[in-house]
Amino acid sequence: MTRKIFTNTRERWRQQNVNSAFAKLRKLIPTHPPDKKLSKNETLRLAMRYINFLVKILGEQTLQQTGVAAQGGNILGLFPQGPHLPGLEGGVALSDYGVSSPGPSQQLP
Repeated sequence: MTRKIFTNTRERWRQQNVNSAFAKLRKLIPTHPPDKKLSKNETLRLAMRYINFLVKILGEQTLQQTGVAAQGGNILGLFPQGPHLPGLEGGVALSDYGVSSPGPSQQLP
């Protein structure tokens, strides 16, 4: 009986940690409206797309600043260029998730 209580308590603690991590991730992902509640699945999918979007922007800025041709190189030596997340070969479509880029109140130059 004591072991079952301990197991249930540990599982409750683990689930609270997972939910807390998702809540933190949701705060970092721009959504429209800003207070839109995303499911865990939507949160993970949108996070992948948003990361790819940011890497793409970083890569374009880096290439513009250095004037280097983008032929299979690395962005700052950290990320491979081109689509690298599954299902994003056609580009990043944050608008599919009701998100303006790169944030709810920010516009790209």
